[in-house]
Amino acid sequence: MSSKTYTVRVSTGAPDVTSESVAAWLDGQLDSGAPLVMDPGAGERTLRLSLDQDKVRAGAKAAGEPEAVFLRRLIASNVSVPEEPDKQEPETRPKALVLKGAMRLRADQVAPLVRLYEAGQSYVIRRVMRAPEANREASFSEEERDLLATGAAEVLNRRAPRMLVENIDILGLTTTVLAIEVKKIEAVKAVAERKQQTGADTGTAAAPSEERTVRV
Repeated sequence: MSSKTYTVRVSTGAPDVTSESVAAWLDGQLDSGAPLVMDPGAGERTLRLSLDQDKVRAGAKAAGEPEAVFLRRLIASNVSVPEEPDKQEPETRPKALVLKGAMRLRADQVAPLVRLYEAGQSYVIRRVMRAPEANREASFSEEERDLLATGAAEVLNRRAPRMLVENIDILGLTTTVLAIEVKKIEAVKAVAERKQQTGADTGTAAAPSEERTVRV
């Protein structure tokens, strides 16, 4: 069992829960697949829960939610978690929209944008900073990509600008195209690297033969 500590933000009025309680609820949810209550939203209180990483991933995938949102919904389905009251904002400032239902963005939809940002960072390092050797060190790990995609999806869902809401279909198409292009670029890079390695191996093998010809 691979255990991981999860940070979950809930309302200040939420009751105390332990990792053991949430782990038991998680097992029950994976067994039953029962529908979960709506997300009460991220609040000001922070819970730190040590849970089985594989089980949390499986539950979040089944719910179609980021892991933090899935855990909030799981907790709210088993105890009474009040929604965090909206803070009063000046009337001159429009209130951010919340994406719900089919309009909610998933982490896998935002992942291509993270890849695009990473590609831009790589370009700056190689061309502007002239430090290609640092590119590998600056690349994101898979865990970092997942964290960025999950965090970005949650922020956009909770604080969606009106332009995003009005063009959510365009964003969906764009991220789909980006995901396809990223896969193609990675496949081409792999072919180029294999070809370069094959050429290097061939050159190394040919060198002794050329030397023998000169001696003769």
